[in-house]
Amino acid sequence: MAGKAEYGVGHPAFIEYTHFIANHKTYQGMPDVYTDKGHIQWEAPSNRKSGKHKDTYQKRLEWWRTKAISIGVDPSSAKWISRTAKFIHPTKKKPCKRCGRVMDLRYAYPSQALLRRISELSYSDETFQLDPLEHITDLVTRMTDRYGEQVFSALPTMLATSKISPPALGTNLANWLDWIMNVYVPSEPATLSPGAMSNAPDRFDGFHSFNLCCRSEADTGRHIDNLRSYVTDRRVFEYWNEGDWIAADRLAGEIRSNLRGETCLYGHPGPCSADHVGPLSLGFAHRPEFQILCAPCNSAKNNRMTLNDVIHLKGAEASGEVVTSWYNKDLWDMRKDDVVDEETALRLSKLLRDNRHTAMSFLRRIVNENHFVFLITYLSLPAADFDVQFINLRVETHLTRFDRIIHTPRLTKYAVEQKARRLRIAFESLIDYFRKANRNALIISTDAIEEEIKATLHALQQSPKEINQLDREIAALLLTKVGESADLAFRDIVERIPTSEPESFRIAKQKVANAMRLVAVELSNKWHDERYVRAELDSEK
Repeated sequence: MAGKAEYGVGHPAFIEYTHFIANHKTYQGMPDVYTDKGHIQWEAPSNRKSGKHKDTYQKRLEWWRTKAISIGVDPSSAKWISRTAKFIHPTKKKPCKRCGRVMDLRYAYPSQALLRRISELSYSDETFQLDPLEHITDLVTRMTDRYGEQVFSALPTMLATSKISPPALGTNLANWLDWIMNVYVPSEPATLSPGAMSNAPDRFDGFHSFNLCCRSEADTGRHIDNLRSYVTDRRVFEYWNEGDWIAADRLAGEIRSNLRGETCLYGHPGPCSADHVGPLSLGFAHRPEFQILCAPCNSAKNNRMTLNDVIHLKGAEASGEVVTSWYNKDLWDMRKDDVVDEETALRLSKLLRDNRHTAMSFLRRIVNENHFVFLITYLSLPAADFDVQFINLRVETHLTRFDRIIHTPRLTKYAVEQKARRLRIAFESLIDYFRKANRNALIISTDAIEEEIKATLHALQQSPKEINQLDREIAALLLTKVGESADLAFRDIVERIPTSEPESFRIAKQKVANAMRLVAVELSNKWHDERYVRAELDSEK
């Protein structure tokens, strides 16, 4: 009996999850699985006074007690039911009923106390964005990416609690992540929060339907799940930007660590931070060049360009640099020379924003068809094969400068780790992208564009069997893995990515490029449209 979950209420990912749980062998014998109408009886409140299922709560409580004993948990001990729910859960992760965001059920997300400790580090500033919904392993990895080995000396104090004294694990990131996942997280430290609170036997799986992201009620526009994408430092993943991301990340870290005392472009005193001349949110490349802005100026700039930004980008492009990502190059080329003042710079910013939104909709359709290996080709993974060093790094006229950059081949497995993390976060971000209900953005669509996207999907259906198999494996691990366990699984994927692209990929890339060229024409033709000729750019809050 298939059943319907809670009468079809909730995010589609949550409804799919309820079917998975209700039919999983772990929960065999759960009382009153279905109602008389064939719906999954996900909730069993304790305050039912009448009806056929008025005793479901008590019957399920007995089921949980029997289950606890079977796994060696004493039902008279503290937190016995929550410990049982975590132990038996088949994936240790679940989607939120409200927004569909998948989160780790364990204590794996930073508390406000931990975030405060991080913000108080001498080398941390407001430009290192802190997100209470970022998995602890991602947070620690991101810190080491930005601040280097000095983070390892801070971890013992940063993660310490009254009951836990972290060991001295040196400067090996893999050892730290292993200890965090296998020792620290299972200890449920006060520095971390669970992705969902235990709620057995009220809920079938033993957990609240709303995850940490939606635990507190908020309006749609200011909902924490919506806000998180704008406070994380992972825009390069969310927007699938091209560029030497290893070098750009390293340079941003150098600014935060050693150059934050430089003066802001607009004359304000530091501390200052790295600002992309071409905003990532508008599809520009993540490349090793930044201008220096103080926090208020950086925040005020938001996702827009000034006339000077456009002039500078055109100059960098004329010297041979690639300043844009593939999906906004056509529109940039069509309209960059029409930017002659601040209003037209703002106008182009608005056009590029809608162009990016349309591009993400195309990528999301490809994800929906599980063509993950094809999408990997857009992620500039080879950049991770090299470490970088900047010779004579300095700031001149409020811009980073260096005499040359040295790329040294990496001989360790860290390159694989970084590629795996980029893959995982890129796919998760793309899946999350359209869960934001208040994006003031336009998706460009015409019959000709639709034909190109259909042709893209048709070409990818002709991919070799080994590609299809890898696609299925990626789809499965995105559903069942989270955090460090997902990164470990993706490391295996990284090492199996084909070194040569099949003919189906070449055809599909051409079709996607055709579609984006058509999008660029449509948007370019809207140069005088009132949507774009306005005094201020709508912010994506």
